[in-house]
Amino acid sequence: MAIIFGLLSTAAMANFVDTKGTSIVDEHGQTLFLKGINLGNWLLWEGYLMMGDYQYRTHTQLFNSLTTVFGSEAKAREFEHQWRLHYVDDQALKALRQLGFNSVRVPFHYRLFWQDGQLTDRGFEYFDRLIQSAGKHGIYVLLDMHAAPGYQNPGAHADNLQSNASQPRDSVGFWDNSENIEIAAKVWRHIALRYKDEPVIWGYDLLNEPVPQHGRELELLSSLITLRNAIREVDTQHIIVAQGSWWGSDLTKLDWTDPKVQQASGVTEQWDNKLVYQLHHYGPAADTIGREAITNKLNVPLIIGEYGESNNANIAKITAWAKQDLAGYFAWSFKKMSHDKTLWTIPPNSAYQQLKHHINTAQPGSDDLYQAMLHFAQSNIKNGHPALQWHGDFYQAIYPSLTAE
Repeated sequence: MAIIFGLLSTAAMANFVDTKGTSIVDEHGQTLFLKGINLGNWLLWEGYLMMGDYQYRTHTQLFNSLTTVFGSEAKAREFEHQWRLHYVDDQALKALRQLGFNSVRVPFHYRLFWQDGQLTDRGFEYFDRLIQSAGKHGIYVLLDMHAAPGYQNPGAHADNLQSNASQPRDSVGFWDNSENIEIAAKVWRHIALRYKDEPVIWGYDLLNEPVPQHGRELELLSSLITLRNAIREVDTQHIIVAQGSWWGSDLTKLDWTDPKVQQASGVTEQWDNKLVYQLHHYGPAADTIGREAITNKLNVPLIIGEYGESNNANIAKITAWAKQDLAGYFAWSFKKMSHDKTLWTIPPNSAYQQLKHHINTAQPGSDDLYQAMLHFAQSNIKNGHPALQWHGDFYQAIYPSLTAE
């Protein structure tokens, strides 16, 4: 297997976040501990956040429901657009920086850059606005392909239309068709070409929470290298971030010293010279202890890219572990509808409650409801709106202290 290594000039390295052993370093070569948070439910809706329940609705299913309620796809698209303009804005980035965060992770849907069988620039409007604000406020950005072609996991957050409570692993089709991997690679190349000289972006998170079908886990590394090679055709300056198998938790499938991994992938050494591994963990904090041993052996940095949805004492223990043993952390998530494991809760108003009723009953709504929901997207979801509920206990659990002590 061909593995392309980009040789970085000293000048280029001075302007971009880099890696040094198990550390991430800033553009000045100083250790950079990433105190981050996810911008969840922004560019990719999650049903449990939008509806306040756990019915495994995907972004596409919610969009289709909005089309029914609002009476047209154009109206659903306009609501989606207004949500994306206002859910994350300059005020939100400013607030996160004031709270001490220095990085955000940005889950996105590949379809923002792929439409009707070809590349599109549709998603750059949102990325560009974010990058401009992040740069102004001193925040680094990690781009995360959260939903990939063919579904890379059985979760609703992958926009897997077959997702349900049993998490059907046979619904994962990303590795069933080489075209899926090729499309994902084209999307990443498209993104990297635009941002190859943008130092606000610190990394490309190739594939969120991959869950290959049983017995096919060793196909993961080869597919990640395909995505990485597409990026390296146009961009040698940004960090490549790779998650382990089984919802990002199993880093052994990325261990190039393992004979099984070597045999399946042909990889016997570090497969990029700017590489960071990432894991996710939503269970007990005790289960995280020692998870950094594999990356210490490989001499690459490790971050925890998602954790939360737990009691604050447990979340605080995971934060403390990350500060002590990792190169950074990204809690899930900065703002949510209806849920309190977050910095800010957006409470549904009467119009939103009416919208939920229409979605649940698959009934069309009035134009007044549509106009009310446009106003909700333009106002109620914005940071600074008086209805937003602040959760100081969650903030303390993920507190981004000045050092990574």
